[in-house]
Amino acid sequence: MLPRSSLKPVSVALFSVALAACTVTPLGATDDGIAKARAASAPGADLYERECSSCHGKRGEGLTTSPAVMGIGALPTYPRDDSSSSSTIFTSGPTPTTDNARVPGQSKRGPFRTAQDVFDYVSARMPLPKSRAGTLKPEEYWAIVNYLLVANNIAVPAGGVTEANAKSVAVH
Repeated sequence: MLPRSSLKPVSVALFSVALAACTVTPLGATDDGIAKARAASAPGADLYERECSSCHGKRGEGLTTSPAVMGIGALPTYPRDDSSSSSTIFTSGPTPTTDNARVPGQSKRGPFRTAQDVFDYVSARMPLPKSRAGTLKPEEYWAIVNYLLVANNIAVPAGGVTEANAKSVAVH
């Protein structure tokens, strides 16, 4: 048995190891991802900060009922189930063409398979409230999409994603 005076340093060391193991990785984009995205699309970073971060968070982690747009689980093929408190993310399944073809509980948006899908969604439905949806210029939406993709470590063509190449840029 160890003397009582030897237990204190051992206890402190064990506590320190346990504390380090319990640290939480921040949700959303990594610092490196944000830095790369800002370098690749400074206008997109500024627009994201101004138009998107109040709902989706500065790191894109998602706030309250707004989904994550950067980091783990962001931009899933299909969104989380909006009809329940479940945080399940649908990442595969049939492509719905009408509300009748949707998987039960699945949101009404189409799948995010390419950068074009993301652009089509955000340019028609963002920013909120609904009265502001679609009010940004197309080049502003493209800048935001570029920022999001780079922050999510998705390879984008030299010069960024544009209308001309967006269908060829896979999100997953």
